[in-house]
Amino acid sequence: MSETRVIKPDSRENLTTIQLTKEVKDMLFSIGTKRETFNEIIIRLITNFRTHNEEVGEILDSEKNQDENSKQIQIGENITISKYDRITISIKEFTYPKELKGLQGPSLTLEVSYNKPIKKDDNLYQIDLKIDKIIFDNEIYSPKEFFGVLQKDIVYCEEFVYFYFKSLLEVLRIEFKKSNYFFKNYHEYTDLARWRTFLLNSKLSPEILSNDVESILSDLKNERKNDQLVQDVKNSYFKKIQEYSSRY
Repeated sequence: MSETRVIKPDSRENLTTIQLTKEVKDMLFSIGTKRETFNEIIIRLITNFRTHNEEVGEILDSEKNQDENSKQIQIGENITISKYDRITISIKEFTYPKELKGLQGPSLTLEVSYNKPIKKDDNLYQIDLKIDKIIFDNEIYSPKEFFGVLQKDIVYCEEFVYFYFKSLLEVLRIEFKKSNYFFKNYHEYTDLARWRTFLLNSKLSPEILSNDVESILSDLKNERKNDQLVQDVKNSYFKKIQEYSSRY
């Protein structure tokens, strides 16, 4: 059986998730240039295909290739294009996730967005969770303003990673009715073995483990190499709130 990987457009676009086998992904690598994104390569291929095939409209637009309810299009044997709706929810947390000295600190609200699953047994589904905003003391902050880093640099702030995984579990509870029995203490949220056990026992898409969890935790274990980002986290508003709260 072919290994499956998911190739997504730029996260700023918030459009669709394109699911490809590893073989097709490697083919895209081989025909693209270093400066081309996957999105640009696919557009070029479709443009060329339209030019040389008058029946392409029938292939892409035919109702037999698209299930209106599933929002998935099967093109050939190896390519599935899925269009996921993006859902936004708010999650209330505390600024002291480690509960130092028994304190939780003042509360904050995370506004997060994620892919709405098309069906419960979609083995290619990934959550693709984004923390879009942080609301604290009736003020709205971006992740960079509050934690000192963008989400793509999430691993530079361990607490940011914690809030990410807390949000991920909330999505699993809402969408799949999965209860959290594995993660109670702060350090357990970054325990890969626990995540593997939890997700495998829950029989959820392996893409969640691979793309939404393992990709974060593997980077978290690596040495932080960007001194500027390390300093930005130390000087972040979040760290200042924690420092202030610890005095009282």
